[in-house]
Amino acid sequence: MLSVKSGLFWLITLSLACLILFFTVPNDLIAFNRTLIAQGEGWRIITGNLAHTNLWHLLLNLAGLLVLYALFCDYLQGWALPLLLTVLSLAVGLGLWYGYPHTQWYMGLSGMLHGLFVWGAIQDIRHRRHSGWLMLLGIAIKLGLDHYSGGDGPAAMLIGAKVHIGSHLVGAGAGLVLGLLTLLVSGWRDRR
Repeated sequence: MLSVKSGLFWLITLSLACLILFFTVPNDLIAFNRTLIAQGEGWRIITGNLAHTNLWHLLLNLAGLLVLYALFCDYLQGWALPLLLTVLSLAVGLGLWYGYPHTQWYMGLSGMLHGLFVWGAIQDIRHRRHSGWLMLLGIAIKLGLDHYSGGDGPAAMLIGAKVHIGSHLVGAGAGLVLGLLTLLVSGWRDRR
């Protein structure tokens, strides 16, 4: 039986929430929409991460979440996964709001997923798994290629919208900051 303390419980809960939202709530009510946020609908800063352009977009994001959970499940037990995803979601929404004023709308988990990937790679490094360094190199190359393509790669065709590269950069940056904070806190604990 899955307990609330299980990372798998939170993975399934988030996946079901995204699926339920997709099939029951119009994107117009939850997507990141700059005009409506400015008019007081601040929840969109977070819920924009849960909205998706189409079913392929949702399934692609949920598959990415599942893969990342499989890679980093050792670090995502208890409240770690929901807490981390909430902070990353807030960071992506606020990062788009303040850092990308030209962004009028945004939907999807991909910014959060980039953050989770970077955070997990740093946890691997912290636990002396050298694959973490390769993952960081890989995400840096991927972000560079995203920037070069301008968000018009094969994924854009699949999701029916241009890939928002800024959300990937903001998410990866937030994951880097959270990962480094984890390193600092664990180093401080080890010295005590």
